[in-house]
Order: sequence, then structure tokens, then C-alpha cells
Amino acid sequence: MTNLDQPLGPAVAEESDFSPRKLRISAAIILGTLFGSTVLPMMAIGLLLLPMTGEFGWSRTQFSLGMTAMMLGGACSSWWLGWLVDRLGVRVMVIGGTVCVGLMTMALSLQNGALWQFITGFAVLGGLGSTAIGYQKVLSSLFTKHRGKALAIFGVESSLAGAVSIPLIQWLLVNHGWRGVFVGMGAIILATVPVSLLWLAEPDAPAPGPEAGADPQDIPGTPLAQALKTRQFWFITLAGVLAIIPAIGLSPHLVPYLIDRGVPMGSALGVVTAMSVAMAVGTLAGGWSLDHSRGAWIAAPFSLISTLALVGLLFLSGSGLGQMVMVASFVAMGFAAGAKRPMATYFQLRFFGLRAFGGISGAQAPFLAIGMGVAPPLVGLCFDRFGTYVPALWAMVGLMGLTVALYLVLGPYRYDRQLAPIARPD
Repeated sequence: MTNLDQPLGPAVAEESDFSPRKLRISAAIILGTLFGSTVLPMMAIGLLLLPMTGEFGWSRTQFSLGMTAMMLGGACSSWWLGWLVDRLGVRVMVIGGTVCVGLMTMALSLQNGALWQFITGFAVLGGLGSTAIGYQKVLSSLFTKHRGKALAIFGVESSLAGAVSIPLIQWLLVNHGWRGVFVGMGAIILATVPVSLLWLAEPDAPAPGPEAGADPQDIPGTPLAQALKTRQFWFITLAGVLAIIPAIGLSPHLVPYLIDRGVPMGSALGVVTAMSVAMAVGTLAGGWSLDHSRGAWIAAPFSLISTLALVGLLFLSGSGLGQMVMVASFVAMGFAAGAKRPMATYFQLRFFGLRAFGGISGAQAPFLAIGMGVAPPLVGLCFDRFGTYVPALWAMVGLMGLTVALYLVLGPYRYDRQLAPIARPD
């Protein structure tokens, strides 16, 4: 046995995924994600449309540019802020970003009606919000045996943001007006900072306390420049973009499409609700499957389900059989979409490790943002030109089918459950 093979000291028991330290860090991440990020301003946009356009005389199209600016701001900043998260550490970037997001949200209450102020403010807000990449990096490092389940649970938790945020924003609007909404949201965001200071830790921190954590550059993993040269990075990114186009592109058009196919409004709204429930169930199922997977091909069956569900949407009608097809298609689509929710992050960790997590996530974000931004208007353009959504649906069937092939050729993971490199000849 060589010196390198000799144990360095007494064996240390592996820390449980449910240790008090990990639970405290998880609580800080939940609180920061729900109330210390740009989630609140994003949720508020829909409620602020009428009061702000009514006061300033903006059109709804002009007001909608705020969300566009927010997404573009995030797309432009994500790659370098993610890189800084890897270089400077999570705590300084996340806590500093939270302070900046809170102050910028408050500053939006000072608008005087100039549209450029509104658009610029939301663009800056979206740019600053990219520091939240750090939350995902810490979360990804906390869990080993149950990493997939943890990512899934946090995915479901993010879906509950609206249920918590909307009533709070509505109360602020009714009692303090739209300016009070921005001030109140900013104060809530800033109130999460003390919790992050106390509980948020750097990735793979070996013990609680301010001294815990490793130099970000000592974390094992593939460097960003090297990761960008791999087919795994581009295939994962492309699969994410192709999958997000149907998910986001269909979202504002689902109910109109169902009504056009003869489905009553009540049934249409009910099936959309059923799809949301199926998505939550699918997210948990996907997380469980990831913890028992050895390669990215675990995503292929779920992509196939999504593909078949999109085909089913082409055969909807108001008849009994047509409505059965509708329910089955929407439930299957929601289940498969939920299952794939934690997969992109999990695959990134198992192919590239943790070292350049922020940079890799930031490099993927602009492509995803473009897909999210162009999909809904392209679907609308299809209807305006052809008078039907059918061509768009067939295009989405082809895109989703392509993701099946992409997942099948990604190959086995390069990092184990503990995110250590797997010795394997290339």
C-alpha cells in the first residue's frame, strides 16, 4: 500500500442529509428563494398592470416590456455573475445581491411616469437577480444520497411561491398603493439578509460556523472553459431549450386552444389545474428516479411521455372521447414536465461537478431565456397566420422528440454521488 493509499486519520461518519446543519442551510435557501430574490417583483407585475397603466397612461404592451427587460437583464448578467459566484464564493455574492435587489425594488417606487425608468429598473433588477445562482450551488452540494429528491422538493417549493406571494402583494396594493408594493417588497427582501448571514454556508462546508467551507477554487469539478468544449454541455443546454419552448410557448395559449377545440371553459380550467397537480407529483417522481440513475438516459422516457402528450393535444374535442384524451394528455404532459424539472441541474453536477457550477449555469441561462422569450409570440404568430395552433403543435412534437435522442447520447455520468471524479477511460 502506498502512502497515498494510507488513511489520513480516523474514519469520520458521513453527515446525514437531514442533519441540523443541513436543515438550517436549507431553511435559509427556502427563505431566500421565496422572499429574498426577484420572485416577489415577478409575481407583482400582473397585479401592478392596471394601477400603473391607469396612472401613467401606458399601454399594456408598453407595460409588458418590463418583464421582457427583466428577462433580458438576467440573460445578460447570468454568465459573469455565475462566474463570480464560483470565484468569490456564494455568501458574498448572494448576500450582496439580495441587498442590491431589495434596494432596487424600493427604488422602483420613485418612478415619475417615464417609461424608460420602468424598463431600465426592471432590467437592472433582473440582472442583479442572477446572483441567486448561488442558492442552487449550495443546495446541490448539501445532499448526496438524496440529491435528486432534494432538488425535486425545492422545485415543488418554488411552485408554491405564487400561493404565498400573491395575497401578500394584493394586501400591500390595497392598503398602500402600487408605490407601497415596491417599498414593502424591498423591505421583505432585505429582511432575509440576517438569516442568510447566520445560516447560509459555502458549498461543501464541513462544519457549521463562519470558518466552515472551502476555497471555491479547491472544489473538485470541470473548469468552465473545459466544460464549454464538451458535447454534454451543449446537449444538456439544447435539450433544455427544446423542452422549454413547448412549456412556455403553450402556457398563455392553452385555454384559448381548448375552447377553440370545443372544450367548455369550466373543463378547460379544470384540466389546467389537474396538470399543475400532476406536475408536482412528477417532480417528486423525477427526483426519486435521479437518485437511482447512472446516466442522463433516465430523462428519455419522460421526454417521450411529453412527446406523446403533445400528439394527444392534436386530437382534442368537446366529445366524451375527446375530453378523455384531453385529460390524459394534460396529466401526462404535467407529470413529465415536472419530472424533468430537477434534471438539468442534476445532470450538470454529475457531468461537471461543483467547481464551475455558477459559471456553467450562467452560460446556459441566456439560451433558456431566449427560448422563453420567443416561444409565446411564435405560437401566437402561428395562430394569427394560419388560424390554428396545429402547425405549432406539430413543430413542438418534433422538438420534444429530439430531446429523447439528446438524452440517450449523453452517456454515463463523470462524477459520483459525492461529486468526485469517476475514473473512466475516454
